[in-house]
Amino acid sequence: MVKSDSQQATDTLHEIESVFDRLASWVAEHPVPVLLIVGMLLAVAAGAGGLRAWRADREADASAEVAAILAEYRVAMGAKPGAVEISEPANAEAAAATRREFATRLGDAAERLAGSTAAVTARLEAGELLEALGDRDGALAALRAAADAAPRGSVLEALARSQLGAALEAAGDAAGAAPEYLAAGNVSDFPGRVMALGNAARCFADAGQTALAIEVFGTLGPEEVQKLAPHISARLAELKLGAGSPSSDVR
Repeated sequence: MVKSDSQQATDTLHEIESVFDRLASWVAEHPVPVLLIVGMLLAVAAGAGGLRAWRADREADASAEVAAILAEYRVAMGAKPGAVEISEPANAEAAAATRREFATRLGDAAERLAGSTAAVTARLEAGELLEALGDRDGALAALRAAADAAPRGSVLEALARSQLGAALEAAGDAAGAAPEYLAAGNVSDFPGRVMALGNAARCFADAGQTALAIEVFGTLGPEEVQKLAPHISARLAELKLGAGSPSSDVR
């Protein structure tokens, strides 16, 4: 005999009530295990909340420490309060010594604060100072460490990859710079995404990897192409017209 929908609903309700009755009975007969389970769940929840609070406090402290070092650097270089740029001091030797000192301090801070976004910022700033000193190897090492330590797929990683690409390009390594620019351009939230992709395509072209240059260029829409520097878009468009089908090797 087939039950009506209303009868099936009634039977289901009775089954649910029966399950809850048995559960309530078991809880009444076993209060200690229940209290232990509840206590464990509360402890886990409290621990998770405490861990989040600890991480937030650590990030705040790390950011404050790095910001303090950068503020000291600006004062040491003679910057006026509120000035956006730092004027080059007249004493070149003193300026170089100051850069070297603060590059070291920022590197040390990054080691202490490893795992925080402030540590990534410290390495980026140290890389810029070392680049200004002409210490290309030191700058590349700092920038690569920043890129590798940044949260994957984050805007901070994109910024680090973009700066690393620029440093590699300045060192004459277009083939090494292109993938770094490309990684930065693949982060959709990165404000410099279009520029990074344009730089990636240009560096692939400079490295003789024309097919890759065309493929990266092809990922940009018409409006995005217009945002590129005219000489870059014109060169890449010329490559695209003069070449065959693009490769499919872009990651």
